[in-house]
Amino acid sequence: MLFFKDMKSINIIFSSFLVILLCCNPPHIKTGSWAEETLKSLSLREKIAQMMIYRMNLRLKDIKKEKWESINELIQKDGIGGIHLWYGEASSSLTFLNEMQNKSKVPIIIDADIEYGLKQRFEEGTELMPFMAIAATDKPTNAYDIGKIIAKESRALGIHLNFSPVVDVNNNPLNPIINVRSFSEDPDIVSIYAAEYVRGIQENGMLATAKHFPGHGDTETDSHSSLAMIPSDSARLWSIELPPFQKMIQNGIDAIMVAHVHAPDYQPDSDTPASMSHFWVNNILKNQLNFNGAIVTDGMGMGGITRNYSDSYALIEVINAGCDIIIQNHDIVKSINTVENAVLNGIIPENRIDESALKMLKMKEKIGLHIKKSIDLNQIHSQVGIRENKKIAKRVAAEAITCVKLEKDLLPISKLSDSPIYVIDIYDYKYDHSISNITKGLISTGLNIKPYQIDESDSKKIMHAILDEIPSGANTIINTFVTHKAWKDRISLPENELYFINRLQEKTNNIVLGSLGNPYVIQSFPDIPVYICAYKDNLLMQDAYMNAILGKVAISGKLPISIPGIAEIGQGIIVEKYTPKHSSKVYKPGTEVKRVLPEEINANTDNIIKFLNEAVDDKAFPGAVLLASKNGKIFLHEAAGYHTYNKIHKMRKSDIFDLASITKVVSTTSAIMKLYDEGLINLQTPVTKYLPAFKGKNNKYFSHKEKITIEHLLTHTSGLPPFRQYYLMEGDIESRVDSIYNTIPIYSLADTMVYSDVGIIVLGKIIEEITGISIEKYSKQNIFDPLGMTATMYNPIRKKMHRVVPTEINKENSLIKGYVHDENALSLGGVAGHAGLFSTAKDLALFAQMMLNNGIYRWERIFTPETVKLFTSKSFIIDGSSRCLGWDSPSGKASGGLYMSDNSYGHNGFTGTSMWIDVDNDIFVILLSNAVHPNRNNKNPTYFDWRQRLHSLVYQSLGFENENPKLEWRKQW
Repeated sequence: MLFFKDMKSINIIFSSFLVILLCCNPPHIKTGSWAEETLKSLSLREKIAQMMIYRMNLRLKDIKKEKWESINELIQKDGIGGIHLWYGEASSSLTFLNEMQNKSKVPIIIDADIEYGLKQRFEEGTELMPFMAIAATDKPTNAYDIGKIIAKESRALGIHLNFSPVVDVNNNPLNPIINVRSFSEDPDIVSIYAAEYVRGIQENGMLATAKHFPGHGDTETDSHSSLAMIPSDSARLWSIELPPFQKMIQNGIDAIMVAHVHAPDYQPDSDTPASMSHFWVNNILKNQLNFNGAIVTDGMGMGGITRNYSDSYALIEVINAGCDIIIQNHDIVKSINTVENAVLNGIIPENRIDESALKMLKMKEKIGLHIKKSIDLNQIHSQVGIRENKKIAKRVAAEAITCVKLEKDLLPISKLSDSPIYVIDIYDYKYDHSISNITKGLISTGLNIKPYQIDESDSKKIMHAILDEIPSGANTIINTFVTHKAWKDRISLPENELYFINRLQEKTNNIVLGSLGNPYVIQSFPDIPVYICAYKDNLLMQDAYMNAILGKVAISGKLPISIPGIAEIGQGIIVEKYTPKHSSKVYKPGTEVKRVLPEEINANTDNIIKFLNEAVDDKAFPGAVLLASKNGKIFLHEAAGYHTYNKIHKMRKSDIFDLASITKVVSTTSAIMKLYDEGLINLQTPVTKYLPAFKGKNNKYFSHKEKITIEHLLTHTSGLPPFRQYYLMEGDIESRVDSIYNTIPIYSLADTMVYSDVGIIVLGKIIEEITGISIEKYSKQNIFDPLGMTATMYNPIRKKMHRVVPTEINKENSLIKGYVHDENALSLGGVAGHAGLFSTAKDLALFAQMMLNNGIYRWERIFTPETVKLFTSKSFIIDGSSRCLGWDSPSGKASGGLYMSDNSYGHNGFTGTSMWIDVDNDIFVILLSNAVHPNRNNKNPTYFDWRQRLHSLVYQSLGFENENPKLEWRKQW
């Protein structure tokens, strides 16, 4: 036993000796980190390049070929430290970034200023609130949640470094650029919320930057325009401006951005920007605050630099001051040349370059860029703009709304339903009379809203005209949109708007003032009795504010700032959620559809399903989905057949169909109804008022076309032809639209009803002219999204291809799938007034039920009842016409069957789609098929018979026996 013990001891001694020997002499093992080893491999120019941030806008329409080539050459020659993103489209941007990463010798860090959500830069991201709104919730955990959302969505898009949070202390109400970007005027509150926000960022794989050192909160100048001054002495700086930065450093912030500001009362080099100051960067930030992370300059193209220094001089100075990462606006190659020459001539020590390049490399190593450079495109769909993130954003936004003053019983405004409410949107910039989302939402509730819009360009004459329309003592809501903006150098209402509000107060003091931006705006109107802060003008905060003043949610926010002469920090009046004592039409929700068994409503659907399958066997269509509802109960939702006659993909109930002309009612007519509700369109107004180009170039037809109204287009009585092959014309979309406007009428005005795609295409363009956005975006924001129609869209080829049902096989022998079947719509980019929309039977059921509910679904009011009634009733503009406004009504061999009541309305689509809504019987029937497959010329004539029969069978399954005597069967039946 002793022998083995001795041997064991010898083995231990030998092993230990071997380990020591290897540690002392490891010729083939790298001892440094990846960052340190990479630094050794870089040339001087490549190390300088690591310090440079290249600014890019990745919107495809804004990228010139030369710019792509320039950055490509830069990456392959000297390399580049980072790319600073402004805007872009998610998928194309990530594809580009992955390509750049793969070409780069050293991974590129991608950064962006993302202060209030990825949507700030990319349309696909989740919209969030500014930092002051987060602090107004009085819940620091909300800051963590918001940081987490930003990190997850940004990383999914390939962004690694956020130039956020703002930790400036907003202690100057006149500050034109910080304002609501700051958490608070209290350095402790700023520190607490910033720490939680950064924790949310870092724990989810993103790097964070605290800005704008040494503090931009107590300035009255925007450093985008010129050098901003901090009027502070030593005691004030160390007790107010610097503590949040100290907290960030203690908590391990990755980077700190140094501002182009100066504190002449404190710093020895009194006129030097902090970004160029050795005192601020080296003595204070590095030595006294012990910051060892990366130091970033604010943008070098800002007026605080460019108005006083040349590019080369400023570049050398910020590096010598101790800055590591330079956000350049100009030629990166020129910048590298400048710094290289300065190093070679002894102006910048090379170890200064090594220090900075190493910091950049260490950040890349920290987030694993040296291991994986590219991002899977699927991450976008699983992380960006997801429902869970939007739900959190909506909750935090609601908690942020702050009631500062409540000296009159004007909240919630739902209590004021017996009298008109004058709602005025006031914009602090020129040439914007768009109706706010708030006003749109208030109109949709059914309240008696009188909307107005005012901007900086309006004269006193216009303002007096508005004042004349508002009676004395009227209940009034003023929504002010006063926001911070770079180079604006103002954070207050312009003089003409101050004048208007002061004159309004002379007529009425029943005013609710809402701030969708600058919370200090109330200082100009201290006698206004009710004041609400929403902190931001984006759609998220507009919706939160609207719901708050309606009483749909409680108001619970607390001011993170004081408003001199008005309110103390922490003030906030609790306003409970409104529960009306008596039911009212405003707060009665619309019926929701619910799936039930047929027998629950005494329906027998056996015959319907049998006939649906027989229609497939008869080749009326390869496949179809049929849905029917009675009293809000979906008792039938069946799929039959396949996507094509190859019988590979079985039809599913959730499949997405090309709706063809159902686009005309679900999108275009609905958008017109919405604009009509909002007072933005008049049915009797000539089209040329909205689209002067519609008059055309042929003076022979000027008189006719100048008389065509919106109503004529909706009722197909304009005299325009049914169709023209615009898609065969050479040129781009703009030239085709010009051809559409120049289309010559071929019938007399209001003399006969001729179903015209041309007129509805023009309607789509009118919608875009009035709203300033595409009909695709307008319908999504105002109709589809509020209803939860998540599978309703134009151009689904970008999104949900696996669910899209193909239409026909085209002349090139290709299957049309995922893009619109109609050639004119396709030639207009897939988005047009007459065709282009895709949807599912279930989505259309939500829409149809909303229409049966007189314009409301759940609590979402889309249209007023009066507008629904107006548009779905026969127009009688021509005797004998079945047309309503946009919609059709039953007549003759009705496609909706023989049992519909006279008050029914609906529409068909050429691809094999139909939707009919029966108001009197509370029924709707939706049939979606691809009857044009495989070829429109071979469309089975019996399709029309089967369609009529299927719709009729739905009524028969419910026990209907008496046919409408005004309707008749097709021959087969």
